[in-house]
Amino acid sequence: MLDVMRRGASTWISKLLLGLLIVSFGIWGIADVFRGFGSNVAFKVGSTEIGVAEFDMTYARELQQISQRLRRPFNKDEALKLGVTRQIIDKVVTEATISEVAHDLRLGLSDKTIANDITQDPNFKGSSGAFDRNRFVELLRANGWNEDIYVTKRRGDLLRGQLIEGVTGGIAAPKVLLEAIDQYRNEQRSLRAVTISAETLGEIALPSDADLAAFFEARKVAFRAPETRSVDVLVLDADSIAKAADITDDDAKAEWTRQKSRFGTPEKRRVRQLAFDDAAAAEAAAKKLAAGTSFADLVAERGAKLEDLDLGLLAKANYLDPKIGEAAFALAKVGDVSGVVAGRFRSVIVELAEVVAATERPFAEVASELKLEIAKKRAESDILSRHDQIEDALAGGAKLREVAERFGLKPIVLDKMTKDGKLPDGTTFTAIPNAARLVTAAYESDVGVENETLDLGGKGFAWFAVTAVDPAHDRALAEVKTEVLAAWKAEEVRKRLGEAAGRILERLKKGEDFDAVAKEAGFTPVTTAEFKREDRPEGLSPAAVAAAFEGPEGHVASVQGNGEARIVLKVASVTTPAFFPDTDDARGIAEKTAATVQTSLIESWLAQVQKDVGVSTHQQNVARVIGRAKD
Repeated sequence: MLDVMRRGASTWISKLLLGLLIVSFGIWGIADVFRGFGSNVAFKVGSTEIGVAEFDMTYARELQQISQRLRRPFNKDEALKLGVTRQIIDKVVTEATISEVAHDLRLGLSDKTIANDITQDPNFKGSSGAFDRNRFVELLRANGWNEDIYVTKRRGDLLRGQLIEGVTGGIAAPKVLLEAIDQYRNEQRSLRAVTISAETLGEIALPSDADLAAFFEARKVAFRAPETRSVDVLVLDADSIAKAADITDDDAKAEWTRQKSRFGTPEKRRVRQLAFDDAAAAEAAAKKLAAGTSFADLVAERGAKLEDLDLGLLAKANYLDPKIGEAAFALAKVGDVSGVVAGRFRSVIVELAEVVAATERPFAEVASELKLEIAKKRAESDILSRHDQIEDALAGGAKLREVAERFGLKPIVLDKMTKDGKLPDGTTFTAIPNAARLVTAAYESDVGVENETLDLGGKGFAWFAVTAVDPAHDRALAEVKTEVLAAWKAEEVRKRLGEAAGRILERLKKGEDFDAVAKEAGFTPVTTAEFKREDRPEGLSPAAVAAAFEGPEGHVASVQGNGEARIVLKVASVTTPAFFPDTDDARGIAEKTAATVQTSLIESWLAQVQKDVGVSTHQQNVARVIGRAKD
């Protein structure tokens, strides 16, 4: 809200002053560190000093505003991590820089101008549309301002706004630039193109043993075996210590009785509902039914269809209107029709169309499942005491596998696990919560090192021991021959595709006809539909779209296609759009471009001003304010 309140002049300039168009100086890169300055200064811009108290108040107010927008506390740590601190400092120093120039130029505003600007601010107007002083005071108080400070800041914003407006002079984007942007965005092109895929190369003969060996030797590093570690892991959680065999049939049966609805499905019924606008119409229909008119005939008389009246197959508890559910389940058999039901919304008559009987899984079928669940629940209360016992055993010098055997636990043995958790069978270790943390810890440890216990997110604990470390090493060709052969083939395919595309491109660059060259090479050229730079036409890779706009009509190129294919292309047509400056799109581009031009000018001006007047920061004072003070 304060960002709106401090809008300054009613132009785009206010956006600059609010940090949207601020030159970035960097938290510690503003200039030289203060030497010999007083302890109450945070920044100095020319002759203007920004005191620690002023900066602290501004910084706290900015964080408070963010907290109000987020509707939660926003602290200094978050501000540092998210870069908000830098933005606030940039804003403070930029405003001070512009104020320094305004001071040197002896610019000023009368009290009457400031008062008029404030009273015309719509944020301070009451329900009558006139300035409301009570609202003004209330908003200032809510945002941590008093009137004197706010008026001073508003005066500064207006002065800075006038100065910046004078620098830019309302510069508009040049028409030639707008035309160039419009052409860049809307120009359309079509291509003649051929796609050379691996399938067009035919069968590629396998390399000789000597050639494969030479290929391998040149790329031996790519086939090195990574470092692996073997790790024993002991997990203590409800799953690992639960014993379903300790749960009696009586305990399980009691749980089955308590949760009977979980082990079955309730009876469901499908009814057709005929609704009436008033009770009298419903009663008249009920009399017709009693006189022998069928439900279907009654529905037809009302111009409806039976399928449109179907409420679906529902359990009694799932009927939106309980009274209709009661009526549906009171009907004895399919085809029975209810009397008038005074529903929640309208009077209705229902016909029973289908009944699906309730089901129930017998105890014998779910006994083992229930016993395991009960055992796990009971085991949860034993985890902490078991944890202490295991810690004592390990502290006494027992090995992890010994402890596992002593407590009836089965260790997880990870053999030759890589740094990213891959196991020899190609799977990734995920047997415990946050397994990646254990993998990282294992690679920070070593054989014989005692490691910290890992908390499994409140569900248990894990201990681990590195039992072996296998350093990274070169592998023999025989160990990785399949992988080497696949790599050789992939490289050979890429090479041959490039050569085939290169031969076609070379002839095209000499001016030969595209279609003739393509057909002679065994390819059928295609013509694409026209497309723009941002389009992604089917069959064309991003590289092909980019190449299409790299030259004039007739431009030829060979680029990477989709997957491993190559595309050879020729620009077949170029359609340059007519520029209409009065369209909404063109006006939008003009506004954005003008803002960019103005911003660039302001940035250059501010950089020169800072170089001329000098901008410095007192690191320790600023660090104390932003929460980064060092001990």
